[in-house]
Amino acid sequence: MSGGIQKKRSQPSRKGKKAWRKNVDITDIEEGQEELRSIERIVGHNKELKNEELFTIDVAGDSGVKRKLAKDRPLRIDQILDQRSAVPAVKSKNAFKKPETTQVIESKHEFKSVDKILKRKSDAPIKPVSKKKVKVSTDKSYDLWDEPAAAEQQPNTDFLPVKAKLRVPKTVTEKPAGLIHLAAVDTPEGGHSYNPDVIEHQKLLVKANEVEERKIEVLKKLQEQLSYRDELKLLAGELSNTEITAEGKIISTAVDEEEQEEDLEDKPTDDKATKKRKAAERKTRAQRHKSHRLATEELEKKQKLQERAIRQQIDILRQIEEELKIKNEELKINAEKRGERQAEEEKKGLKKLGKYTVPELPVDVQLTDELCETLRQLKPEGNMFRERFHSIQKRNIIEPRIPVIPSRKYKLKEYERRGYKNFDQLEDIKKKRATNKK
Repeated sequence: MSGGIQKKRSQPSRKGKKAWRKNVDITDIEEGQEELRSIERIVGHNKELKNEELFTIDVAGDSGVKRKLAKDRPLRIDQILDQRSAVPAVKSKNAFKKPETTQVIESKHEFKSVDKILKRKSDAPIKPVSKKKVKVSTDKSYDLWDEPAAAEQQPNTDFLPVKAKLRVPKTVTEKPAGLIHLAAVDTPEGGHSYNPDVIEHQKLLVKANEVEERKIEVLKKLQEQLSYRDELKLLAGELSNTEITAEGKIISTAVDEEEQEEDLEDKPTDDKATKKRKAAERKTRAQRHKSHRLATEELEKKQKLQERAIRQQIDILRQIEEELKIKNEELKINAEKRGERQAEEEKKGLKKLGKYTVPELPVDVQLTDELCETLRQLKPEGNMFRERFHSIQKRNIIEPRIPVIPSRKYKLKEYERRGYKNFDQLEDIKKKRATNKK
């Protein structure tokens, strides 16, 4: 019941005219004024408008109204700005006040001075205003590989580096020769069928045998390179009779002591003998002159021989020219043959792309014992995905790759944990506790 009862409004004091005017309730008048102001904000004036002017009744509907409204819908920012009042802003008295110009000139002196200024301005020639024309490129889209679009003319750009023109690589438009001349799916040989001809099956077996023999030869070569040679085994006995000194010299222990003593006796021990030998080896002045004369004679002989060879070449110049022509023709023929050979290899798909060559697929063949008479007994061989991938590599569409084995850059560091170190001690402590409890 308390929610339904309205509280009585407290009436303020009305003693005296000031209190009466101050506490008069004018809410109804304020609401009416607010309604008039809202109409004035939208329309621009507060005159009373009829319902016909404010609203319109749509009698005939239109299906295209929705599309027109969607097309002519203003932006959100424009809608926000349109919500502002249509009433013009209040202007102050001196805000846009311009100084008043009087056409009346008070004195004759002022009139003459104004007349002179006007005549001077009328006599002066009018200079044409120079307008700089700026070329602006209107093409928004352009070809990346073509020449760059004409940019705006900018002054003082000579110091900037000139950009190189981009050129289309030839390989963009050209197809690889293997893709054109090689079939995407190779037709299998006659020996691959489930019931093949005897001769074709034997040919296929021979082909598979050659591939296996090649593999065995490669493995043998690798084993020879990695194996321990017999020559090194013989060196083991020789090394046992030798000793290596601290200086790195090898001394054989099997040599007799007598031979070592003889060698020591043969060596000169006196310093005088060495000095005499050095003094004997020193050349005299005559010997030095003689050696110099012989050296100059040898140089002169070599120069004469070289000059004679040049004269002979000049005499047979025509013959040398003919030989050069023949050599150039041979080189041209060899270059043409090389180009033909390369073209044939490209057609076969032998062009090397990247670092690795295209690996050969193993020959899928069944032995004579494994051949079957019906398709139900046939065992599938080979791999379709591997064959497709091999054909793509062979036709030079993608480069061949080798699976990369992950390798560790640094070795793993092994260490024992503290708990593992103290494991035996902890076990002993547990056993002691168990015995004490018993």
